[in-house]
Amino acid sequence: MAKVKQQQKERTFLKDLLDYQGALNGKSKYLDEVRLKGAETVRNTPFPTKKLEDWKFISLRDLYKDTYKLASELEVNVPDISSHYLPESQDSRLVFINGSFSAEHSSTEALPDEVVIGNIASLVEEDNELLEKHLNKYLDANFDGEIFSAFNSAFLKDGAFVYIPEGKKVEAPIHFLYIQTDADEHYFTTSRSVVVADKESEVTIVEDHIGLGDNKYFNLPVVEVNAEEESYVKHTKIQRDSKEAIHIARTAAFVAKHANYESYTITRGAKLSRNEPRISQRDEEVEFTVDGLVLIDGDQVSDTHSVMDHRFSHCDSHQLHKCVINGKAHSVFNGKIFVRRDAQKIESFQENRNLLLSRKGLVNTKPQLEIFADDVVCTHGATVGQLEEDELFYLKSRGLNEEKARELLIYAFALETIENITVDSVQELLVQEVHNFTNNQLDSQLVA
Repeated sequence: MAKVKQQQKERTFLKDLLDYQGALNGKSKYLDEVRLKGAETVRNTPFPTKKLEDWKFISLRDLYKDTYKLASELEVNVPDISSHYLPESQDSRLVFINGSFSAEHSSTEALPDEVVIGNIASLVEEDNELLEKHLNKYLDANFDGEIFSAFNSAFLKDGAFVYIPEGKKVEAPIHFLYIQTDADEHYFTTSRSVVVADKESEVTIVEDHIGLGDNKYFNLPVVEVNAEEESYVKHTKIQRDSKEAIHIARTAAFVAKHANYESYTITRGAKLSRNEPRISQRDEEVEFTVDGLVLIDGDQVSDTHSVMDHRFSHCDSHQLHKCVINGKAHSVFNGKIFVRRDAQKIESFQENRNLLLSRKGLVNTKPQLEIFADDVVCTHGATVGQLEEDELFYLKSRGLNEEKARELLIYAFALETIENITVDSVQELLVQEVHNFTNNQLDSQLVA
């Protein structure tokens, strides 16, 4: 009987939360249509279980065993968050607290007048044509029928929108700061970020998710990116949610001719996180990068499922996904290089490297090639290793203590991802995260 009740709860978990929709609908005809379509998909789509190939290594039981409230129904006190602002983005920043826009903490004065930027809820009220042209277009194309993407659409209320006009190069990085506050009750948020870079434009986006407390919440963000012809989009995502939170994210990016999309995802927080970037060609001769760095310990679980979809000829793509695993943490990686039949002259690289700091840590890795063309150069691989005792001994023999020796080796392992991030303060932040991570691992030396 208990097993039957558990299965029933799995099947109805997201559907039950749809009861909160009534508080959102009726304010915008356009958003209502998006929400209704998403809700219909949720009602008709089974909840994923470990019986499915893409979910077999992780359990969602920690998600559905609790109930959640819509974040906007909570009354919370917001502390001073200025320490989380990026110096380079002092006046190019949109801040969202528990999924809702905060004008008080946001500033976009540094951006050129031609740039269209704002929060989705306000732009919809203004009937912004650019937003309606792009919102949900790329998500539907890449995640049609997927239950968590549909759930984000079902509760789409607010988020960030930025449009960079043709030929415009934005110097200041744009900071999307998503803050989750402490609360006595479990809650859920569904933010949406939409980035459109028009022809020959250039922009750097820093998507930042921060949990201020140690509470449990369900964070389901979605990012849509459209990089038009000859544009250059640099996208860095930093995930530092509460260590009790559930973070399930989707990124849908389309890359046009001669365009370049670079994505770097840093995962440090959440008890359970799953990141699913899907990058698609829109034309020939494009480049894209989908790198990641994961630092997890305790009982954290980090799952990355990515798709690099090569639809046309002449494409260079790159994915280096690095994981540092300590304690009983569990890392999952499933990256697919997908080359369609007419996509010739493809050069694609994919590798997952894992550094285990504990014998109790777990790694499941599956780099994957699915190729239907014959004139391609595609490589993939995976490694799982430990800190080398000889390297530790060498560094300690040169005067470094145990902490500094381990920190240096872990930093060297992570450096390949960190050094590609062009925002100086973000680089410094990530170096500090590696330092903090290492400080907590001094008792994690491998033991028999």
